[in-house]
Amino acid sequence: MPRNRRPLDREGGRVRDASLIVIASGDTYAVKHYLAKFPTKRVQFIVLPTAGGRSSPAAVLERLDQYQRQYEIGEGDEFWVCIDLDHWAQDNHISNLLMVQQRCRQKQGYRLAISHPCFDLWILLHFQDPPSGGFRDCEDVAKVLRGIIPGYDKKSIEQLPISIEQVEQAIERAKGLPDGESLAPSGPTTQMHLILESLRAKDAIRLSLTEGRP
Repeated sequence: MPRNRRPLDREGGRVRDASLIVIASGDTYAVKHYLAKFPTKRVQFIVLPTAGGRSSPAAVLERLDQYQRQYEIGEGDEFWVCIDLDHWAQDNHISNLLMVQQRCRQKQGYRLAISHPCFDLWILLHFQDPPSGGFRDCEDVAKVLRGIIPGYDKKSIEQLPISIEQVEQAIERAKGLPDGESLAPSGPTTQMHLILESLRAKDAIRLSLTEGRP
């Protein structure tokens, strides 16, 4: 079956041959809403959030595979699997996670962005380093965030007042955390900064998060 033509975001002024960054996330809201803060012209974001509770690493990877089977893919396109470890690194799920890590390494253009315990850690890094004792789970991260941002809710990340300077600080803090490739990291870690650095390398990120879309 022939694939559909590459998607075109007419409202954003993007051309059909613009690079694609397709991100499949185990989260329903947070990753998509965060990345919507970065209007771009040379790169088109497509975020494939979890729906119907299908958030396992294998289900997240399958969404990327389905997208590739449906659409034309070009050179330089990237396909990211964004996974939280707070649940899936447990003994009864680790084989699923290992399989996804291996397949991402084998597939051209696929990359894995792991957060431990969860994506909320990446948001916290915009404001401070993780506490020295780490976190037991994602709710611990949310509690710290609510101490900084009263009423913090990951469903409303697009409303957070984040500056480009804070994004740069989050990237530097993430680089100083334990090995993000490990499925059993020694402390809190996230690889979300790799997506931002890829955008910066493509000269695709605007210098202000407050500018409107073109």
